[in-house]
Amino acid sequence: MQDAMGLAVIGLGTMGQIHARNLASGIHGARLVAMADPDLIRGSQASAAGAPSPVFGEFRRALDCSGVDAVIVASSTSTHGTVLREALARRLPVLCEKPLAASSEEALALHRAFRDAGIPLQIGLMRRFDPSYRRAFELVGEGKLGTVYHYSGISRDAVAPPAEVARGSGGFLADTGVHEFDMAAWLLGSSIHRVFARGGLFVSHYLADNGDVDLAHVSFVTQAGSMGLVELGRNAMYGYDIRTEVLGSKGAIRIGVSAATGTTLLTAEGVCSDHLQGYISRFQEAYRAEVQDFVSKLRDGVDLAVTGEDGLRAVTVAEAAESSLRAGREVEVVYAE
Repeated sequence: MQDAMGLAVIGLGTMGQIHARNLASGIHGARLVAMADPDLIRGSQASAAGAPSPVFGEFRRALDCSGVDAVIVASSTSTHGTVLREALARRLPVLCEKPLAASSEEALALHRAFRDAGIPLQIGLMRRFDPSYRRAFELVGEGKLGTVYHYSGISRDAVAPPAEVARGSGGFLADTGVHEFDMAAWLLGSSIHRVFARGGLFVSHYLADNGDVDLAHVSFVTQAGSMGLVELGRNAMYGYDIRTEVLGSKGAIRIGVSAATGTTLLTAEGVCSDHLQGYISRFQEAYRAEVQDFVSKLRDGVDLAVTGEDGLRAVTVAEAAESSLRAGREVEVVYAE
């Protein structure tokens, strides 16, 4: 392997362009070697935004580029299986954007394939790399909360995605819910055992064609008996809003960054504060940190921080929540390893 590990980015939508720019602007020990997207205009946009490298319309050509040592997969969820299997055939380590797959069955097959081949697979559950969430995890581990027994999470996008984007995402509970389900298990230290979900369409009625919702509530209990509530919203309108609280026998931890600058204007006309408008600005540090961690661990030959198994478990919970939503009853989460 060269001194600088060569990475290819597959898929140049919003997330792919974030990863490409971060690689181009400096991930220690890594360099951007190739990019691929069937929409070459997006490739041109990534290059113009500071991520110059060869751009291919066919992703296999990027995987076959000289100097590619690992891959970031940021294509739509529906394509993950195809791209990951091609990367595996070339024995290339992968950082795959969440969710790992649209179904637990496919996620299990992918996890097992990489595990059995001994090829590293990391899932883009980037909140684990966000400083505020990492600090919360450390405080729980230090016993500052005593026995943790409740998780509360709110994830609200400013506006819902276009129909075609939502169609390829795997559904709201999988696309967004996996972050909350992963965080809940991580911070509570116990896997989610049973879920009950409700949902509806209140603003983005066009999502009915996808059989999707724009608001969902999920309550759950973990295998250790702790409890939780998750709200997923697609149309906050005022901005991007992510809030988390963990409750324990000695107190609580609150994680919430919604203001862009933390500045509030107070005048005779009223009180006004600026709000974050999207996940790019909220988690920009986490996106860079997860790729840096991926590269560093590959170079050091140590286990990855967020594995295919973590991705599988989050998808399994999301699928159980989807089943609960459709059936209108509590559903047990059955994990496969």
